[in-house]
Amino acid sequence: MFKYIAPSGSPINTSELLYWLVCYLLSIDKRQEIKKEIKSKYKVDNCFLFSTGRGAMTTLLSSLKQLKQDNSKYEVVIPAYTCYSVASAVINAGLKIRLCDVDPKTLSYNIEQLNDLPFDNVLCMITANLYGIPNQLNELEEIANANDIYLVDDAAQSFDASYAGRQVGTFGIAGLYSFDKGKNITSIDGGVLVTNNSQLADILENRYKLLTNVSAKHSLITALKVFIYYTFLNPFLYWLPASLPFLNLGKTRYEEKIEIQKYPAKLAPLALKQIKRSKDIMDIRVNNGLWYKLNIQENKIVTKINEFNTTKPAYLRYPLMISDPITRNTLIVNGKRYGLTVSYPKSLNMLKEIQEYIVNNNTFAGAEQISQQIITLPTQMYIKNEDRKSINNLIYNSQHS
Repeated sequence: MFKYIAPSGSPINTSELLYWLVCYLLSIDKRQEIKKEIKSKYKVDNCFLFSTGRGAMTTLLSSLKQLKQDNSKYEVVIPAYTCYSVASAVINAGLKIRLCDVDPKTLSYNIEQLNDLPFDNVLCMITANLYGIPNQLNELEEIANANDIYLVDDAAQSFDASYAGRQVGTFGIAGLYSFDKGKNITSIDGGVLVTNNSQLADILENRYKLLTNVSAKHSLITALKVFIYYTFLNPFLYWLPASLPFLNLGKTRYEEKIEIQKYPAKLAPLALKQIKRSKDIMDIRVNNGLWYKLNIQENKIVTKINEFNTTKPAYLRYPLMISDPITRNTLIVNGKRYGLTVSYPKSLNMLKEIQEYIVNNNTFAGAEQISQQIITLPTQMYIKNEDRKSINNLIYNSQHS
């Protein structure tokens, strides 16, 4: 009766919780082991751990500005439909936003529009790889190289995804991963930067040394969040926090201020354990995503995202486009307890908080279409076959009610 599925999240198992608790109480620092695992997994030379992905992205963009040493390069190209924290990171790094439209069929850049952008003042371009589905990364890397700009591969939602046999997050000059509570793997908070560029690594290292550690109060609050997350992500308990409106679960908010700190040693054991079993976690996500892909029927109202032939998605969530507003609203209301959600409710050109920082605030038809039509389905390990069938039936019935 009270089963209520969270839209996303990577459940923490009991052995992980106990391991984390022992390390927490004994003040055992596992950050170096995380860096070793990431370097080995992604074949990168340099790895930096931050308290949040937002902080990591802000530091990276500031560092790229320093690396370029050209004051005329102050724009960052980002998709007009992507996570709001990307726009916030650009602004917090003291740079301007140049939007490019997104193809609703792929959720990747509209390549034709991207090629037509003026790159004279552009410092870098950021990928999206939304919901664990890779962008056309080889092509984006070629465009960046051809225009002498940096490519930043944002893999915050695509841990363990790949494109053309290459891990997402390793394209371009640097990549980013996230350990946030709603991501593929989690330690509640955390962001990772990786790069093989030694000059950029030196700049990042010097900036990292100046960062502060999170406070003891912050560590204590985060520890409490670990226990709450471990307990209430379970579908038979998630109904309780989901029923409390002041928690704003699932709501996307723009955060103006980004605090940049070092990744907490207290959280590292949890991230380390999830990294070590990431294949098992991703296998579940991929199996659920593939089930939706094979079983949900497309029609004039329901369409799936076209995945590029060389991709291996990680399926943070499984996206669908619902063209009929009534059907979509019915799904949003009736599908909430099954973990269906709308993701980012506005394209970035419609987000009033960032208007003054956008250099080309035009109409972006593709991005606006996505914001008005997209829904996402849960793929995390608590999803069972009966849940997938219920979601499929809900989608079908919503069109015929």
